[in-house]
Amino acid sequence: MENKFLWAYELDEIFQEFQTDPKKGLTDEKAQQLLLSNGLNELPKAKQSFLRVYLAPLFNWLIIIYLIAAVIMFVAGKISGESDMKMIYITLAIVGLNCLVAIFQQARATKKLNALRELSAPSTRVIRSGQKQEIFSKKICVGDLLVLSPGDRIPADARIIQSANLRVNEASLTGESEPVKKNNGKPLKNTPLHLQNQENILFYGTFITTGTGFAIVIKTGIDTEIGKISQGLESANSNEIPIRTKLNNIGKWFGIGVILAWLIVLIVLWLSTGELKIIESLNSAMDIMPINIPLLTTIVMLTGVLKMAEHGVIIRNLTSVDSLGRVSVICSDKTGTLTKSQMCVQHVWTRGSRFKVTGSGYNPEGEIFLVDNPTIPEKVTDIQKFPHLEMLLTAGALNNNASLIKHEFELDKNKKKRSQSDWKVIGNPTEGALKALYSKINDPQKLDKFEEVMEFPFSSQAKRMSKIYKDETGDHFIFTKGASEVLMYICDKMLAENNEAVDFIIEMKLIVMNTINEYARQGYRVLSLAYRPIDEIPSDTEEGRELAESDLVYIGFVAIMDPPRDDVKDAVERCHSAGVDVVMITGDSLNTAIAIGSQISIITDKRHSAMEGNQIDDEKNFENINDVRVFARVSPTHKQTIVERYQNEGRVVAMTGDGVNDALALNMADAGVAMGIQGTDVAKEAADMVISDDSFSSIVEGIHRGRGIFANIRSVVFFFICINLFEGIVQFILYVILGKPYFLTSAFTYQWVYLSLTMHMFPGLILTFDSVSKDVMEEAPRDSEEIISNKFLILMGIYGCLLAVSMLLTYFYGTILSPVRDSNNSFGNFNSFYLFTESTRYLSEGVDPTIAKTLTMLMTTLFLCECTLALQIRRPNKSLAKSIKDDGNPFMFIVVGILLVVYLAILYIPGLQVFLAKNGLNFQFMVLNIVDWSICIFFSFICIGTFELVKLISRKKGIKF
Repeated sequence: MENKFLWAYELDEIFQEFQTDPKKGLTDEKAQQLLLSNGLNELPKAKQSFLRVYLAPLFNWLIIIYLIAAVIMFVAGKISGESDMKMIYITLAIVGLNCLVAIFQQARATKKLNALRELSAPSTRVIRSGQKQEIFSKKICVGDLLVLSPGDRIPADARIIQSANLRVNEASLTGESEPVKKNNGKPLKNTPLHLQNQENILFYGTFITTGTGFAIVIKTGIDTEIGKISQGLESANSNEIPIRTKLNNIGKWFGIGVILAWLIVLIVLWLSTGELKIIESLNSAMDIMPINIPLLTTIVMLTGVLKMAEHGVIIRNLTSVDSLGRVSVICSDKTGTLTKSQMCVQHVWTRGSRFKVTGSGYNPEGEIFLVDNPTIPEKVTDIQKFPHLEMLLTAGALNNNASLIKHEFELDKNKKKRSQSDWKVIGNPTEGALKALYSKINDPQKLDKFEEVMEFPFSSQAKRMSKIYKDETGDHFIFTKGASEVLMYICDKMLAENNEAVDFIIEMKLIVMNTINEYARQGYRVLSLAYRPIDEIPSDTEEGRELAESDLVYIGFVAIMDPPRDDVKDAVERCHSAGVDVVMITGDSLNTAIAIGSQISIITDKRHSAMEGNQIDDEKNFENINDVRVFARVSPTHKQTIVERYQNEGRVVAMTGDGVNDALALNMADAGVAMGIQGTDVAKEAADMVISDDSFSSIVEGIHRGRGIFANIRSVVFFFICINLFEGIVQFILYVILGKPYFLTSAFTYQWVYLSLTMHMFPGLILTFDSVSKDVMEEAPRDSEEIISNKFLILMGIYGCLLAVSMLLTYFYGTILSPVRDSNNSFGNFNSFYLFTESTRYLSEGVDPTIAKTLTMLMTTLFLCECTLALQIRRPNKSLAKSIKDDGNPFMFIVVGILLVVYLAILYIPGLQVFLAKNGLNFQFMVLNIVDWSICIFFSFICIGTFELVKLISRKKGIKF
């Protein structure tokens, strides 16, 4: 069709254009052809190449420097004719092994995240080939006939064919919270209309609140109104992760350090030997490079993201993990996030009496208490004794189009499945609350004696709704509900004792309005109800309605609230203890917002203020923005301004949203959070993460996990920089400056390999797969974007110096104070099963036993220091003992235990080292006796104990790392 205004065409023209039978719909064959030619009905996702997803993260400075060094050593080896290329191959093997692990983890995480994204694929009912079918919404195509019922989410843009009392919630697209009336009318041709005024068009992503109908699909996927909005949104997954960028910056500095170290070592060796030892000097300089950092960091993030998914936080964008851990203010929607999104009647007033209602949401279980005497509430057990209350409940249940459905499901909580049930409303939430109220004390089947005759639907002008019923005796009644100020105006009587109607005098109306205002100030939505018997059925006209809704008898009112989620107050208080401000954003009235905010600890101080939407555009109102805790009467466009204002204050902002109009605010926020249940596809595409249960507690859990990920990465960086840099410094002092034998000496090459593949890798796994500290939410937000703060850098320097001292003391003790003058015969008759004995001396030809023992003791000291460091740095603000007690996990003991068993096995299992040496893998470890172990433990404790003392002094001075 050339005319783009599809609402302006006759239905016959649309059926002809899309070749659709008005009764039978498309044929299955035609639908398949359309799917092949037009594609699936979904918003396109950015395609990412294997290189971008899996390999790009690996090419960081630390690995690139390693690869360049390997190439230089290879070329130098070929030019010089050196035959020993073991160090080159070992370097490449270490790089390759780490890359494979990282690719495997990335592939595993990507697969699981994609699976999470496909969960709960929506379905839609259509008519194809004359049969009603339920198909996946993504397989809808233009020309399909949709079957519409209350609660259905519209799967594509569609033109209405037929409707009955059809109302649609278009808040996700237009931001309007009230349902919009829809019909199959046709305005003038070529008349441009705003989305809100296209009454015969249904839009993708909106949903039906009441009524039924049929519609024909006119646009799918990217061509829909939501699709047009989404075209400008980029897939966030392809962006570089900030933490990786920061690690690359660290890598650049290490690269400079390697070049300088290489030149120094090369010059020193050339001056001392007269030879240009390129391979040996470069290999010595490369020993300071912490190659494992970027790869283990990737694993920390990916495993952390999968852990978040288990707690309902689905990370779509790894770039947000860093920001999530540094969030200092959460801007949260009220409805459905802070509250249950389930309207619930909590108070009833009728005939001057007050009633308190218990229960939650739409669940019809609960009790009603008469609370005229608050100290002695009277439980209502027999509704017949309270006829005025029964009349109110009946009026609310009859003047109603909602229905309640019990939803059974299995909850998989920490892999322990248990059956649960939930009640959902089909139709208007307020009407659902009235239905639940009636069922708490009445049998719903009692309503069957009433026969509906006529309905006067709710309208924003009339602010009320009425229905006429005939009871089993043939009498007719009109039941009306609506805004109190409107309803009391058309009531001249009031229900009193024994269901008698008395004059509703002005003084009584004032008393009722004052009572209503009392509840409104507490945040309740108040709805009044009235009725009267009628003698004849009015006409279905405005005049007939006005006549029927006059001279009514006022029954009373109900106070309704969308109650806060059970766990939200605790979650908000957790945020406060973490230094994170929580701001509530809602379209509700200021009084309701303040009341809810006070209930859930968002407003806790006199200085905390609230602001309405019409004040947001004035910059003067934001002078004390950090004191604002509630934004009321807010439209979706205001969210962008709110995000900007907080970011201008240097805050790291998390913003929640569920509608199309929230997309820009979600993109602007440092961490955009979309709702998994109520959220539109566009909101989810724009967001960095999706909360699967729409719960605020899940957002807080995400921040908790984000902080844990950042803390683990920081510990990994600390560990590997310390051990690589300061081991490299000791190596430079001993091997280059003093010319002492070291692990890099040709005879002890496999000791260097053992050191690289065990102590330089596995203790780091303790930090990589560590649990999240229970205390991480008690720390203040880290506004700094740097991984290593100045205080953390000083702590690294202190530990590094202590490690270097322990290493040097061990080395010089072994070479000076504990020389080996004869064969090691500590094991008597078993000495032939060990190295450095008379029968196995040929396996250690040319190796000084004193040096072998010294390096074995040094390896032992390193083992003790570095395994303990992994445990100490897990929780830098706690003592080692307290961190193990509070946050210990079996994995860290397993890792240390395995390393210890392997090391002891190589040292002490008879014949093992001899067997390995005979097969080309000669570690040259010497068996240590109890005295040797005591010395190693003593020198290790200098490092371990002093570091614990430094942490203790820092804690007493209030220094946090």
